[in-house]
Amino acid sequence: MSIDETPGAFLAAPPHLLFRFRLRTWAVAAGAILLGLTLLGSSAVPASQQALRELDTIVQKWDWDLVGWEANAIGEKINAQFTQPVSQLGPAARAALVKDYLTHAQSIGELEYQINGMIAAKDPPNPDLLRRREAQLAVLRQQQALVRPAVEQVIQGQVGTELEQAGLSLGNMAFPPVLFTFSEPPRKLVTSPRDRIATAYYSMLQPGLPVDEREKIETEILQDKDLSAYVTNIGGLGAYPTLVIDDASLEWVLSTVAHEWTHNYLTLFPLGINYSTSPELTILNETVAEIAGNELGASALRTFYPELVREFPGKDEAAPSRQSPATEPAFDFRKEMRHTREVVDLFLKYGRVTDAEEYMEIRRQLFHENGYLLRKLNQAYFAFHGSYGTGPASSSPIGPKLERLRSRTPDLRTFLETVRGFTSAADLDQALATWDKR
Repeated sequence: MSIDETPGAFLAAPPHLLFRFRLRTWAVAAGAILLGLTLLGSSAVPASQQALRELDTIVQKWDWDLVGWEANAIGEKINAQFTQPVSQLGPAARAALVKDYLTHAQSIGELEYQINGMIAAKDPPNPDLLRRREAQLAVLRQQQALVRPAVEQVIQGQVGTELEQAGLSLGNMAFPPVLFTFSEPPRKLVTSPRDRIATAYYSMLQPGLPVDEREKIETEILQDKDLSAYVTNIGGLGAYPTLVIDDASLEWVLSTVAHEWTHNYLTLFPLGINYSTSPELTILNETVAEIAGNELGASALRTFYPELVREFPGKDEAAPSRQSPATEPAFDFRKEMRHTREVVDLFLKYGRVTDAEEYMEIRRQLFHENGYLLRKLNQAYFAFHGSYGTGPASSSPIGPKLERLRSRTPDLRTFLETVRGFTSAADLDQALATWDKR
């Protein structure tokens, strides 16, 4: 069987192949190190939040080392180009490699789904059983790590090809280069004032943060600082290389890799540089990345996996319990979550904080009964998920406006070139007025 027909044929590269990759590898490595230091704009906490820095003492022992992670990840990328080059694989074998990897990841996802169900249940989970399930999950992920570097290279090339086709390249390479790793991202702590929905402070915590520690941190912040707190899983992170989870569908993975690339791209321009300077700019950044990521992900799926193409669903922040695809769901998550946000906004507008919190807990239980395993539903939950302007947890008009702007622009490159210079929500209104006249 030829190497083109063997998705798993990734032993050490023969010596005569190493020189072929050396020049390009070190050029990419040098660029990656420089970009890794540059593309950190959205990760810093702005000066306006310094008064909340005392929250650091609560989460200090679980703090996540971004710079250390990036240095290690870039080193792994360099090593993988030498030891697991994918250039000898044909298109069919590359696609098969990716699909096989993600098929195994689905079993990991099923186990994680069971863990989430235990956490979200009304009765506290058995701590010993929960720890055993989490340990089993860690072992399965270690097994996936053997082929992971090669799969990452394939997907990087596929998303990069779509970016080049979209004109988002420097020479014949997407810029910034697409670099990501399948890795469990850090947990994200978000806090919000109780009397309104707004991100007051956020911090990245270690991926291995136990469930009981999440609850402890949230409770301590609520009791000591009178802030709503939410420690959440995230599907990706726009570091460099970016982080993406692998226990998801192929279309979701492709769109998320493109979503996080968009954050890196925007960080080179005013919109991304100002990510954290206001809630509106955070929503602008996240929604632009969502629109671009979904479009590029759908395009990559059509190009490289045409047999899997169906109506592209985009990404929601919660996943329902497994249902037959032929069955129309009786419970509409988007509609119910949007209604929940509207009612909560109304309660808070009139200062009825306790009523809003009691209502959110009632609604959380309703979501759980219908298969949506929300561990927590509070002001901080909406502060985090509401930053995605096209999502059901958002009440901002920015999402629909950006979707309208994208429908007016002729292609994705023009859309990104239009929005990347925005420094306020007013810039979006001005751009819409201009494009509406064309």
